[in-house]
Amino acid sequence: MGSVHNQHFKPRLAMFAVGIFLMTFGIALSCKADLGTSPISSVPWVMSMFLPFSLGDITIMMNIVMILAQPLILRALYVRELVGQLLTTLAFGCSIDFSMGLLDWFIPGSALEQWLACLLSIVVLALGVFLEVRAKIFLVAGEGVVSVLAFVTQKKFSLIKNCFDISLVTLAIIISWVEFGTLQGVGAGTVVAAVLVGRFVHLYESRLSFFDRWKVEA
Repeated sequence: MGSVHNQHFKPRLAMFAVGIFLMTFGIALSCKADLGTSPISSVPWVMSMFLPFSLGDITIMMNIVMILAQPLILRALYVRELVGQLLTTLAFGCSIDFSMGLLDWFIPGSALEQWLACLLSIVVLALGVFLEVRAKIFLVAGEGVVSVLAFVTQKKFSLIKNCFDISLVTLAIIISWVEFGTLQGVGAGTVVAAVLVGRFVHLYESRLSFFDRWKVEA
C-alpha cells in the first residue's frame, strides 16, 4: 500500500487486538497468583485493594496521566498519537477487568500453583507485548511516556524503561506501606516479571518469524 500506516493494516490490527488482550490476561493472571504483578501494573493493583475502583479503572486513570504528561514533557502536541494512546488505554483497562472476570474462579491452592500461574502470566504477557509492538498501531501509554523521556533526555529507551519500572514499583511499595503497614501487591513475582518479560519478548522476536510477513517497512 501507499503509506507506512496502511501496510498490512488488517492483520496488524488483529495482532494489536490480540496483543492487548494477552497483555491484560497476563496481568490478571499475575494478580491472581498473588506474588506481585508486573511493574507497570503494580501501582494500580495496590491502589485497587483499598479504593472503590477496579484494577482496570485505576489503570485507565494512571495511563491518562501518562498521556497528558507527554506533550508537557515534549512541549509539542501530536494529536493522532495521543488520541490513539487514549483509545488504547480505554481498551486496555476494560480488557483488564474482563480478564479479571474470566479468572474470577481461579484461586491457587499452593505455592507451586502460585508460581506456575506467575510464570505462565509472564509468558502470556510477553507474547502480548511482542504482538502489540510488532503491530505498530499505537503505543500503550507507559511505552509512550518512556519514549518521550528517552527522546528528551537522549538516553537509551531500555535505560529509561528500567528507571521507569523501578520508580513505579517503589511508588507501589510506598503506597502499600502507608495504607496497610505491610507489603501488598508487590513481591518476588514483580521482580521475576521485571527480569523475564523482556527476555521472553526477545525470544519471541527471534523465533516467531511467521509474523515478519506483516512487518511494516519504514
